Amino acid sequence: MWSGFDPELLRQLASLRQMVALTHRTPTREWPLIFVEQHNALFVVREWPDGSITAYAQEPTRSESA
Repeated sequence: MWSGFDPELLRQLASLRQMVALTHRTPTREWPLIFVEQHNALFVVREWPDGSITAYAQEPTRSESA
């Protein structure tokens, strides 16, 4: 008998739903982009109206044609 989804998968899906919902909202506070040289990445932190905080890191992309 099938007992349902794995609890870790359910947590991941809930996080994904929250991130999608936040794309339609405006952050209450956003810190400036920071370049973290040690990891060669841009880092941004946002605070949302519900009090949650998200952080993103993105490695700079290089143009293949250059």
